[in-house]
Parts: sequence; structure tokens; C-alpha cells
Amino acid sequence: MEKRKLGSSEMEVSVISLGTWAYGKVARWGVNVDEKEAIETVHKAVDLGINLIDTAPSYGESEEVVGKAVKGIRDRLYIASKCGADPKQIPNQIDNSLKVMQLDYIDLYQVHYPDKEIPITDTIGAMEKIKEQGKIRYIGVSNFSVEQLREAIKVAEIISCQSPYNLLWREIEETGVMDFCCENDIGILTYSSLAQGLLTGKFKNRKDLPTTEGETRTANVLFREGIFEEGLKVVDAVKEMARKYGRTPAEVSLNWVISRPGVTSAIMGARNISQLEDNIKAAGWKLAEEDIATLSDEGKKVSKLLDYTANMWGFKYPR
Repeated sequence: MEKRKLGSSEMEVSVISLGTWAYGKVARWGVNVDEKEAIETVHKAVDLGINLIDTAPSYGESEEVVGKAVKGIRDRLYIASKCGADPKQIPNQIDNSLKVMQLDYIDLYQVHYPDKEIPITDTIGAMEKIKEQGKIRYIGVSNFSVEQLREAIKVAEIISCQSPYNLLWREIEETGVMDFCCENDIGILTYSSLAQGLLTGKFKNRKDLPTTEGETRTANVLFREGIFEEGLKVVDAVKEMARKYGRTPAEVSLNWVISRPGVTSAIMGARNISQLEDNIKAAGWKLAEEDIATLSDEGKKVSKLLDYTANMWGFKYPR
């Protein structure tokens, strides 16, 4: 597994990393991953070369499952988790995460979402304090704009920015976040790297979409009528490229992500070992430059239809 330096840190992380949202038994995923199966998947991921596991308190029981999974193999990987933006709550949040995962420290601690009512400098200042206490090694952010990143780096070293990014959702390109991260040695971690399954090719039409109330895809902009149908046209192009390389659409889509400027690692979810083994094959080979360009152009046909003043779930960003 190829590894890349994460921003200005000393961490060399795998180009594919494991996201554990689905392990938390949250209704939004419409799945209930068995704890034993989740732990086995984490172990297999580490055996296959993945060394970054991403979790968060808001992912239900995910941190608890991750804590159980990394016992005995802690020295082989990096743990990333998250906190809210309230500086008064951050000390309690880090202590709780450490307790739940039974860890002495967390390698990468990220602000999950900024809060328009709280100065970025206050949030990052609180994180710097827990870093000084040895509870975390590095500070990262998630879902930050260029302006918010600029404020954050005034206070502390920020080594990473976790953002939604895939062939269809190109927000960090359009808003300058990608360029800012490249210019300031901030590693990019991508989530929703497969557009919540849309780029795997498993959805053929609207009848295939989940209908469970509260399920995360029902709120995703990419699954809205009109956008979804245009996305399927891009998926057809991905399938054609997959046939050319003898790969799956998921492998091609993830390989495109890790080929992009500034991207250190693509976070992908895997509910079981079978999914993991399929998706991890996205690493270890490279799309030709002309094919990267072709896919980029195809994806932009959807990207240009999107309003990036809102996030992937339609919530408006504060100005």
C-alpha cells in the first residue's frame, strides 16, 4: 500500500484509509453492521496495509468498536477522531473519546464542523491546549472553507483538512480549498470518496435508491431528482473506463481521487471484508493522465450543476 506524508506532520498514511461511520449503528446508514464483523474488517484492513482509521463521537458506537478493534495492533496504525467547535466542550470530548477507545492519545484530532457563532481561533486554541497536554498528536479540521483555514493556521499547525470530494462533488476545487491546502502543506483527506455508493455503479435508477426515513442518501444533493440522473451518465463513463483497465467502477473512482493534487488519502467505508477487499484494489496502480482528464471532464458535467454555498446535504454555509 502506497503511503504519503500527511501535510506537515511526520505521519505517513496509506492512500486508502478506513472510515467507520457504518460501525456506529446509526440509522442514517440504513445498515446495522455486526460488531464482530466490523472488528474483523478493521483487522483485515490493517493486514492489507491501511494504517489510518477515521471515526467520530457522532458516529454512534463507532469509537467504542474502533477501540476494541485496535487492541493489540495500536502501534501499526493512526487513529483519527473528531470534536465539536465549542472550546468549552473540547476538553471533555477528548477525555471521553480516549476513555471510550481506551487510548492514551489520538493521532489526529479534527474539528468536525465549524460553528458560525464561535470564532475559529477559539476552537483551534482549545485544541492546541489538549495537544500540549499530550492527548493528541496533531490537529486537523473538517468541512472548513478557505477563510476558516486561514484563521485556523494563525493559531496552530493544521496538518489536514477532511472534505467531501469525488468525481461528482468538486467543492474543494471550485472554492479554492484544494489550492490553499497545497500551498500551505495541509494534507487533504477525502470523505464520500465514492459519492455514498453512487460511483460504484450499484444504483441503476431511482427505484434502487433507499427510502428509509432519515437514511443519509435521501438528503444527499447528488441523489436529488435531476442531479442523480446526470450522475448516472458519469457512472456509465466510469464503467467504460473500468472495462478498459479490467477494474471495477469503485476502483477507478477511488484511483481518480487519490490522483488529485494535494489528496493524501481517500477515506472509504467497508461494512465487511468483501467490500474492503474490493475497494482496496483502487491502490497500487495508476490511471493514465489522459484518462484522469477524461473522467475529470465527465464529472464536471454534474459538478457545474451544484450550488457550493451549501454542503452535500443541502445545509447552507454561513457567509
